[in-house]
Amino acid sequence: MRSGGMEQRNRLSATRIPIDSIVFGYGPMLPLVAAGVGAWVLPPGWGMLAIRLAIVWGALILSFIGGVRRGFGFATPRASTAVEIVAAVGYVTIAGLALLVPYATTALALLAVGYALAALLDRRAALAGNAPAHFARLRPPQLLLGCAGLAAAWTWLMSG
Repeated sequence: MRSGGMEQRNRLSATRIPIDSIVFGYGPMLPLVAAGVGAWVLPPGWGMLAIRLAIVWGALILSFIGGVRRGFGFATPRASTAVEIVAAVGYVTIAGLALLVPYATTALALLAVGYALAALLDRRAALAGNAPAHFARLRPPQLLLGCAGLAAAWTWLMSG
């Protein structure tokens, strides 16, 4: 069992993250970080607009992440279809709920949990062959960056 863990670590360290995954992975997290910072530094009234935009953007991106997972399952015969479907449905459901709930604090909390969950599950899926191998290194810092922006926005709401 111990050699399996060593093999996973070697595979993980050898997996290069493609430039387009870096750009299109971290790029969409920047508006969430900007919204979290904006809520704290923008003039009165603008903070809530930043929050609302973060909720919409965060839900769109989480749904997209679900689609990426499902698309990998379609394109890769060795991937577990059941795992891909459950992940995709879970991410899209969380995103949809965040758009439907009446309170911004609840929406932000749902999205933050969704991003943290995707960071964990996409890494595990990559290590198991159910997501692109580079997701094991990309997803945790990428999605936790978005989660930090959502958490900053949530904290601003709770402080007011």
